[in-house]
Amino acid sequence: MEKIKRLFLLMAILIPAMAFTACSDDDEPEVKITEAEVVGTWNVTQMTEDGETVDVPNGYVTFTIKSDHNYSVRFLTNNYKGTWKLEGNTVVGTTLDPITERLTFTSLNGNNATINYSNSEGDKYVLKATKR
Repeated sequence: MEKIKRLFLLMAILIPAMAFTACSDDDEPEVKITEAEVVGTWNVTQMTEDGETVDVPNGYVTFTIKSDHNYSVRFLTNNYKGTWKLEGNTVVGTTLDPITERLTFTSLNGNNATINYSNSEGDKYVLKATKR
């Protein structure tokens, strides 16, 4: 539990402090997804950063992707909103800040997905998520 607290504290500190870096999706497998498949609330159950994986308690990190192309994110106690579009196997969202987020689906099996997450502030995670 202490490891999870340290990771969440580190993420809460680093997310606003990180500078913009470009990312490349060249090495990610192409998964065919549709808007209908990504619409819904995705509950993150596991996060990996720099090779360290932690299980995420239910409801601590969620992405709600709506059919009207709005989305919201709950990350611990932080909440934010934006708009999204689908580019191939990647949901590209822009928050009101604006921060660009990329959720690249590398696997999708029913309501379970593996997602490579990155944003314009330089954060990168591999997420395991289940759609409710």
